[in-house]
Amino acid sequence: MHGTFEQTPAALAERLLQHLKPLVSTQAGGGPVTHAYGPQLFSYCCFETERLALVISDKPRIGIVLSGEKEFWLGGAGQRLTAGDVFVLPAGPEFDVVNIPAEANGLYEALLVEVDQVPKSVLEMAGPARRPATGLDLKVPLSIELVDALAHAAISLAASGHAKALAEHRLVEVLILLRTVPAAACLYEMPLPDRIAWLVLGEPSRRWTADAIGREIGMGASTLRRRLTTAGTSLREVLATARMRHAHEILASGEGNVTEAANAAGYASRSHFVRQFRSIYGARPNEIRQARH
Repeated sequence: MHGTFEQTPAALAERLLQHLKPLVSTQAGGGPVTHAYGPQLFSYCCFETERLALVISDKPRIGIVLSGEKEFWLGGAGQRLTAGDVFVLPAGPEFDVVNIPAEANGLYEALLVEVDQVPKSVLEMAGPARRPATGLDLKVPLSIELVDALAHAAISLAASGHAKALAEHRLVEVLILLRTVPAAACLYEMPLPDRIAWLVLGEPSRRWTADAIGREIGMGASTLRRRLTTAGTSLREVLATARMRHAHEILASGEGNVTEAANAAGYASRSHFVRQFRSIYGARPNEIRQARH
């Protein structure tokens, strides 16, 4: 229960700092310091203003400024973050970064969580359409739920190895809360073949074409085919794999027989369905169904 806690941006930021600052122990002096608290959680601090050019992150990261200020610059666009602000740093783009220590303690400090991957269960969750942020906007608006979820995730990620499962669960809570935030859109980007596969799985019996798929995901048919070729696959292969996956789930769960699985996957010819299924799974459909029993 959150009681009567005042949920203003300043109060939320202060609540987050109260949760997270005790996790980090920094001694003044010396140069920049990076300290790992677990496989995905680390802090970074510096004691003098530093300007870093062309900083590239190899993985998306969720960051919290604990002390001082941070500036991101991308071309001519800039954004300044202060203590208590949460941001999402996408993988790939080259940012210029300025870290500015606070006057009160002479310290700039941030806590960062690396996001290795977003579970498919989160990616597939229904919700409002998520649009990427326009311009340079890495800042995440705070809510009481997000503040507490971030605190729980950081504490769990900093714990010993036996808490790994709990840490993963806590991080999933954060990812669920961020899934409709524009600044966090980079966390949920999927390879094109996966986007198409999940679209097809929603209506596996539909007669999908490059034009129809392109309309759904906002891409021209020729561009779609070209990008699939670059990804090392084809539309035909993606469609067949997605439909066979749906059929396999029906057979393995006992929800239908071979004919019903073929129909659900959009195959009018049972023999064609069997050949396709065997080419992907190395077994005939009835073998999968019999194995369940």
